[in-house]
Amino acid sequence: GWLLLSSVAGNVWGWNNGGTGGYISSLAVNITTQNGVIILSNVSGVSPKMGYIDKLCFQLLESLEAE
Repeated sequence: GWLLLSSVAGNVWGWNNGGTGGYISSLAVNITTQNGVIILSNVSGVSPKMGYIDKLCFQLLESLEAE
């Protein structure tokens, strides 16, 4: 169930997310540099704020690429 994405810098990312009860998680790994970000949150999967977790995960991984 992994999704492969191309980053702005041209690297390949592996990404997955999930949730249960009152929790949600997001994980993104830069396949090229082998850097990764994992976010575990107590935001519910039915919350309208759920999309922010994935967005934050991608922004953090992008900031690692910029360094």
